[in-house]
Amino acid sequence: MKLMRNLFSIRKLLTKYSLALMSALFVPVLYFAALLARFISLSSQPRLVWGSTPIINNSYWSRAMRSKGFHSETFTFDFYKSINQRSDWDRILSEEYKWCPVAIKPYIAFICSMFRYDVYVVSCDGFFIGATPLKSFQAGFLKLANKKIVVLPYGGDAYVYGRLRSTSLMHGLLMSYPQSAKRQHAIAHAVDYWTERADVLIPGFMGADGFGRWDVLVPSPLALDLGTWKPKSQYSRFDGSNGVVVIAHAPNHRGFKGTEFVIRAIETLKESGLKVELRLLEKMQNAEVRRVLREEVDILVEQLVFVGHGLNGLEGMATGLPTISNLEHEDYIRPMRRWSFFSECPLVSATPETLTEVLKVLVTRPELRRQIGMAGRQYTEKYHGLDSAQFLFMNVIEYLYGKRDSLINLYHPLLGEYPNRSPKIVHPLINNQVAN
Repeated sequence: MKLMRNLFSIRKLLTKYSLALMSALFVPVLYFAALLARFISLSSQPRLVWGSTPIINNSYWSRAMRSKGFHSETFTFDFYKSINQRSDWDRILSEEYKWCPVAIKPYIAFICSMFRYDVYVVSCDGFFIGATPLKSFQAGFLKLANKKIVVLPYGGDAYVYGRLRSTSLMHGLLMSYPQSAKRQHAIAHAVDYWTERADVLIPGFMGADGFGRWDVLVPSPLALDLGTWKPKSQYSRFDGSNGVVVIAHAPNHRGFKGTEFVIRAIETLKESGLKVELRLLEKMQNAEVRRVLREEVDILVEQLVFVGHGLNGLEGMATGLPTISNLEHEDYIRPMRRWSFFSECPLVSATPETLTEVLKVLVTRPELRRQIGMAGRQYTEKYHGLDSAQFLFMNVIEYLYGKRDSLINLYHPLLGEYPNRSPKIVHPLINNQVAN
């Protein structure tokens, strides 16, 4: 047994050094390619690439900019087949460069990209060689090639557990992703690396957790194709006594989302005599999620641990559902209300301790559900449609190429252009709480 462990350790060490040697051999190639791309890959309009981690919003953002006339593509390692479809993505590394050994593909993709794109929109994972020994050289090569870098973290790429303001969030992450706690040094290095080197950094709600910088103060840059996410055509009049009220929850990360508290709240409501049903939407294709939310659900509980909202929260609001998320930590939320547009957001706030009472109010008041749900649809139409993504990234591109001095007040409620382009969203909540 000891011999086997020693052999495994030796093999692991040899693999590590062989990868490092192979990477070192690519350094002069990458350097020459970056210099060459700087002078020959000229374009009258910036060409955009979104990757290389297959986050579905890359697809939405790319689609928005392509419809605006830009050359815009997603280019990812692969995609999550359990929830997304191949048609959501443009280029997939696993399908390309079939003549090339798998270990070399990331280097080839990175080199070729410098001749094909001008603006890289990435997460803290970086772009292809971010998972190789050359990860600390990515920004240098791209800047040598005169490329622009926009960084939008998504979660696992940038959560450094020891830097989190919310210890509840830390515990939820430890429940769902305990191994990431052992990678804090590597993740912190990536966060600090891109905080220093990104041309534009847009962390959204995550900005409070150790970035030390944001160029656009926006609660979330996420966007939806609202032509696909259609609102409910009618609202149930059931109030838990005259019929069943259906509550949905999509627990892709149960600890992170507080799923056990959702389940217990539904049990408590049932024990009190209310007719409620919980629908857990797990490992379900996006198309089926859209159908279920629109046709079968009355309330969506997005999450109770993370402070803010994610894509599922927007999906609920876009469908016209009253949607619940945790908005109880002022370090995350107050700046978004004060200097951005979050005061207009009609998300209903709840924590694990308050969820039962919040649900009871929504279950027993169908007209309130309708009012909040309709306001949620209006909010996503104003701030999270593809046209909203176009506004954000058009301004980012202007900033990247010297046509804007700053992006910091882009969504300022008094100084910004965007919040005042249409009337403020009116809803019956006060600071995301149901008024008595």
